Amino acid sequence: MSTQLRTEIPYEYSVIDYNNGETDTILSRLPSEIKDSSLIADSYECVEGIMAEGKVYYKEYDVQIPETLAAYRFGDLPMMFVSLSDYNGLRKLQGMEAVDLSENNYRILYDKDTVRELAKQFHDKNINLTLDGNVLSLVNEAEEFIMSNSGMGQIIFVVADAWMKNMNVDTMIWNVQCVSEDAAKEFGALLDNYQEKSERECAFVHYVSKQQVYESSVTTKAIIAFLAIYLGIVFMIACAAILAIQQLSEATDNVERYNLLKKLGVERRELNRALFIQILSYFLFPLLLAVIHSVVGLTVASREVIEVFGDMNVASTIFATSVFIVLVYGSYFLLTYVGSKSVINKG
Repeated sequence: MSTQLRTEIPYEYSVIDYNNGETDTILSRLPSEIKDSSLIADSYECVEGIMAEGKVYYKEYDVQIPETLAAYRFGDLPMMFVSLSDYNGLRKLQGMEAVDLSENNYRILYDKDTVRELAKQFHDKNINLTLDGNVLSLVNEAEEFIMSNSGMGQIIFVVADAWMKNMNVDTMIWNVQCVSEDAAKEFGALLDNYQEKSERECAFVHYVSKQQVYESSVTTKAIIAFLAIYLGIVFMIACAAILAIQQLSEATDNVERYNLLKKLGVERRELNRALFIQILSYFLFPLLLAVIHSVVGLTVASREVIEVFGDMNVASTIFATSVFIVLVYGSYFLLTYVGSKSVINKG
């Protein structure tokens, strides 16, 4: 598993439950063979809450909802809060040091680039929050932080523990680190067996493992690469075939001109060289335009892909595809040159 993925997905498992009138924690409802399993190296359960009253939604604040989020009515979503204790608990689970926060301040976190712009506006515009009649000011720039493996673009506001008492519980998350990769697989089997047996009495709605995220990212990368390569090859072969037919036809039409040049004393080597340069220029120009288009297109498209799927390293795929294209396109060029040379030399 890549180092980048380990950073982006810091937990082996994120076990998640949503508030459906349930007030007990996930851990309190799990059987001991799971929560006290020797497969677990460390774990922490946190709670995300929303304000019971006041300015609950993003649209009620002086922020501009980006178009990519407005399409999903992000402004109508309630703002999510987490206590300082839970935040520090997750920081410890990720190997970070604890931070301090007074009751008059708050911190802001985001988990994906898709919501970074919105999160930054709270800092840039110095937006205060009002909780139970108390004004809280922001003490940090927007910080990227992963609350769970299922993060798909979420902003979290960290406040002192005292302010969480009047919050409505929205989501409970139990993040788990296992002692080894083999232990992580066994732990997944435990969760599956428990979920299958408990059915409606299950202590959680679903879980997301690091392995699941990895497999999903590989599948997504493979699909994107396949579509891009398939379409690229189809257009490339069509272009090369058209150029080959055009050059062979032109060589046949110009046989008499080449014969005239021979009678005037032009050596065959010079004729072949002129033919090579002509065919090369015809093949090289479309390839040059394709390279320029690909560089610009990949630069722009990669930003959109990263926003949706996260950072993806496609350098190896691009290199392998480029080598394949050069080999196929170059083969068409060489075959066209050999065929054209044979036509004019026979004439």
